[in-house]
Amino acid sequence: MADANHPGKRYTVAEILAMLQDSETVADITVVPESEMHAHDTDCDSDQSDDEATGDHNRLPSRILKGEGFLPNSDMQLPNPPDDDPGCSSSVSQTETRKVSGTNEKVTSQIVGPMLHKTKNQDRKFKKIKIAAKAPAQANKKYQIPRYVPKEHDPGFTSDDPVDIFLTFYPKSLRDVTLEMSNLYAEQKGKTLNLTEDELLTFYGILLISGYNTVPRRRLLWSDDCDVSNNAVKDAMRRNRFDEIMSSVHLVDNMKITADPFFKVRPLFKHLNDINNAIPIAEHVAVDEMMIEYFGRHGCKQFIRGKPIRFGYKIWSLASSSGFVHQMEPYVGSHTHLVETGLGQGPSVVLGLAEKSEVPPGVKFYHDNLFTTLSLVDEMTLRGYGSCGTMRQTQLHNVPFTAPQTFKKTPRGDAEYLVEAEKLIVRWNDNSVVTVVSNMEREFTETEAKRWNKQKRTMDKVRQPKCIQDYNTHMGGVDLHDQFVSRYRVNIRSKKWWWPCFSWALNSAMVNSWCYYRSWKSGENDLLSFQRLVAQTLLLRHGTKPSRQGRRSSMAVAITDATRFDNLNHWPCNTGSRYKRCKNCGGRTSFACGKCDVPLHVECFKKYHTE
Repeated sequence: MADANHPGKRYTVAEILAMLQDSETVADITVVPESEMHAHDTDCDSDQSDDEATGDHNRLPSRILKGEGFLPNSDMQLPNPPDDDPGCSSSVSQTETRKVSGTNEKVTSQIVGPMLHKTKNQDRKFKKIKIAAKAPAQANKKYQIPRYVPKEHDPGFTSDDPVDIFLTFYPKSLRDVTLEMSNLYAEQKGKTLNLTEDELLTFYGILLISGYNTVPRRRLLWSDDCDVSNNAVKDAMRRNRFDEIMSSVHLVDNMKITADPFFKVRPLFKHLNDINNAIPIAEHVAVDEMMIEYFGRHGCKQFIRGKPIRFGYKIWSLASSSGFVHQMEPYVGSHTHLVETGLGQGPSVVLGLAEKSEVPPGVKFYHDNLFTTLSLVDEMTLRGYGSCGTMRQTQLHNVPFTAPQTFKKTPRGDAEYLVEAEKLIVRWNDNSVVTVVSNMEREFTETEAKRWNKQKRTMDKVRQPKCIQDYNTHMGGVDLHDQFVSRYRVNIRSKKWWWPCFSWALNSAMVNSWCYYRSWKSGENDLLSFQRLVAQTLLLRHGTKPSRQGRRSSMAVAITDATRFDNLNHWPCNTGSRYKRCKNCGGRTSFACGKCDVPLHVECFKKYHTE
C-alpha cells in the first residue's frame, strides 16, 4: 500500500516493522488479507471481535509478515527503508510449486511466481492489529532442526520385576493420596474404613483381573460355582470388604471442591504425568486424542463420530511410536490445563503438551489435521521442534494447489508440492487426496509403497512422498496406547461419573509399564501375560485369605439338588479313607455316593436320594 510519506511505494508488514524498530510508539498497522488473522496472539475462544486485536509481532507467522500493509494514521512519519537490509526487501521469497506424476512417465514441472493474495481491492477485508513497532525475527532459509539429544535414563528405574515396574508407574504418591482421601471420605459419611496399603493393592489386583477374566456381575468372582468362581480373588479378600472399599475410594477432599469439572480426578493425571515425564522422550512423538468410554451424563462428555469409542471423555495425549504416553491432559473446556497460545485450539494443544512435558529441542512431532496449521509449523520451527501433519483444505488458504475434486481424478501416486521458507507442503493422491506439511525436509523426495489394485487384483508399487511415509510410521503412538488399554480394560463398573477415569488410569499405567518393560528391560511377555503376572502377584503378596468359607449360593444348592434326584448312576462305594459324617443321619461312615461325592451309610443311601 502507498502512504503519504512515500507515494506509490508498497510495503510488506515486515518492512514497516523494520523501519519502525527504533520507535517507542505503538502503531496501527492494517494487514491485508485477513486469512491469517486468527494466528496472532488473541483469545480464539472468546466472543470478542478480532477487529481490534493486540499481539506480539515476534509471534506473527511469515505469511502475515510477507503480506501487504499500510499505516492508516497519516501523521505517523515513516522513515526511508534501508537499501541493503535483507529483512526489508520489497520482494517476497519465491515459492516453488511442482506437479509430480506417480507413474513412470516423464516428470513435468511448473515454476509459479511469488504466492500473493490476488484479490481485488473492493473485495478485500481489512483488519487492524496493534503491534509494538520492533524489528521482526526473520526466517532463516538454511535453518535445520536441532540434533536430537535424548535425556539420560533415570537410574531410579532399576528393577526388572514387572510388579515393581507397575508400582513405579502407578506411583506411591498417588496410592498415599488414595489411602488418605478414602479414609477421610468414609469418616465424613459416618463409617470406619481403616483402609491399609495392602488392602488397596489387593483392590487394584482384583480390578486388573476383571479385565481379562470377565463375569456379568462382579459378585460372581466370589461365587462357589465352578463355572464363574475365581479362587485367586476369593483367597485374597472378602467380597463385602471389596464392596466397602469400592464405595469409599476417593482421590480428593469433597469439602474443598472447586469449579474445575474434573476436580475429583485431577490427582490421577498429575501424579501419572509426573512419573511418565521421568522417562526420556523419544525422537519421534505423536499428538492425538484418546477417549475414556462413558455413557452417563456429564458436561465434559464428548461425541466423536467414527472413533472406536464414540462417547466419553476426551484426553489430549503425547505418546511415542511404541505407545508410551508421556503427557495426558483431559479436555474440559476453559478449565483445560494447557497454555493458550492464540494460534487456535489445535496448535495450543500441541505446544501446551510440549511445554508441560519439557520436550527437548530436536524432537519431531506428528499430528493429524485437527491440530495442523501453517502457523503451528512456523511456531514449532522457532522452538526447534520438527513438525509434520496432515492438513485440511480450509487451512491451506491461498496455497496454489489443484482442487481436491480435480486432483482426485489423476492417477494414484501423483503428487504436487510447494516449498516455502522452512516448510514443505505436499499433496498426494492415494485412496483419497492427502495434504501434508512438514518443516523437517527442504527437498521433495519419494519412496515406493504397495497398494492393492482392484482391477488387476494384485499389489502395485506406487510413488509415495517420504514425508507421508514418515508420518504413517510415527503417527500411531496414541492410537496404539488406546488400543492396548481397550484390550483388557477393567470390567468392574460403578455409577460414579469419575469411575471410568479411575479405572482407565489403572489400565494406562499398566500399558505404560509394559511398554517400558519391552523397550528398556527387553522383556518378551505380551500384554496379557504381563497383566496376569502383575495382578496375581499383587493378590499373593498383599491379599489375606479369609479364616472361614462363606455360605453356598442358591445356585450351587439348586445344581446339587438337580443331580441328587436324577436317579442316574448313583452307587454306594467304600472310599477307603477315614470316617466322615453321614449326610443323612450324621453318623460316622466310610461309604459315600460315587456320583454325588457325599458321605452316606448304605442304609441311608435310598432315603437321601428320594426324600
